[in-house]
Amino acid sequence: MLQLGATLLGGQEPGKEREAMRRVLVVLWLAGMVLSGVAAWADPATDPGTAVDGEARRYFEQGLEYSRRNQWELAIQAYRRAVQAEPRFVEAWTNLGYAYRKIKDYARSVEAYQRALSLRPDYAQAHDYLARTYLAMGNREGAMRHYEILRRLDPRMAERLLHAIQANDPDLDSSPY
Repeated sequence: MLQLGATLLGGQEPGKEREAMRRVLVVLWLAGMVLSGVAAWADPATDPGTAVDGEARRYFEQGLEYSRRNQWELAIQAYRRAVQAEPRFVEAWTNLGYAYRKIKDYARSVEAYQRALSLRPDYAQAHDYLARTYLAMGNREGAMRHYEILRRLDPRMAERLLHAIQANDPDLDSSPY
């Protein structure tokens, strides 16, 4: 390995070779760590992670498919089954709230988002969607409260939300389910 490193590093002195090789290995290790962490940066509203059991995950994925087709009643049924199978499934609660908002059942939408936030208070997507629901209900003050929280959690998402609040359009610049 050191011979390979010496060849790659231009035949430096032995002490310098080892130090240069150590740096190369550290950089490679860091690159591997970054690349293996890419899955952790997936969209939280569509990726429940690995902690969710198979049954809840299947219902969640059905809900996503129904949501993509704008079949909100079917999406609601699927997300409800997901949270029945796994009551701590934050993403399913959030998407359930989104589906309720799409059929204008704002009370249930708010309840679902509040449940998601009771499980994970720093979940940016739920704050964004809850603010948009408040905006749809005509509650600009409620929308602004969640905008302020979102601003600390995810400034880019908060900026899109602020545009929606200013335009009084809950669907403006909204990321889907």
